[in-house]
Amino acid sequence: MKPIKIRRPLIALLILSVLMTGATSFVHGQDVVKGKGLFTTSNCGTCHKIDRQLVGPALGPMVTMGHKEEYLIKWIQNNQALIAKKDPEAMEIYKQFNQQPMPVFTNLADQDVKNILAYVRSEYKTIQEGGTKVPDATVNKTRAKDEGESSLIVYVLLGITLLFFIVILLLSRVITRLERILTGNKKAASSKSFSTKRR
Repeated sequence: MKPIKIRRPLIALLILSVLMTGATSFVHGQDVVKGKGLFTTSNCGTCHKIDRQLVGPALGPMVTMGHKEEYLIKWIQNNQALIAKKDPEAMEIYKQFNQQPMPVFTNLADQDVKNILAYVRSEYKTIQEGGTKVPDATVNKTRAKDEGESSLIVYVLLGITLLFFIVILLLSRVITRLERILTGNKKAASSKSFSTKRR
């Protein structure tokens, strides 16, 4: 039996740390409040409504039942590039709305667009459920509460990870010690057997 080396627990800890980082990223993946701010500052409401057509299409159905998020990001950032490439979906939208060019938003990062889409989904869901608009202060309080709960979950998971590492470390030491004892017993038995044969 080969002794367990200390690097094995470290590798396990590294893997779990990566998983915890992924969990944290998932929890904080999209921000509705930031999305609302970007929706306003980018003047999206000038041409779009959430639940009905204005100059452009209603955003709620487009986001929730229409195109994939990856495509929407490309469209919002630079729809003119898609039209120039004769992209079938882009051309269909372009023709449907009388070939009116939509402004490009190359200044928006992918995460910015995801936040805007999260805001649109949230607003559209509220409209569909017949709910009333939630005040920004309430949204901020709810968001702060959610972030607090998310942080608590992350800390708990990190605590479990640390505990798991300590258990592995202790088991490694116990196994190593047992191996030394067994090796010592074998040597003692071998020496005793050798002495008996000599007699």
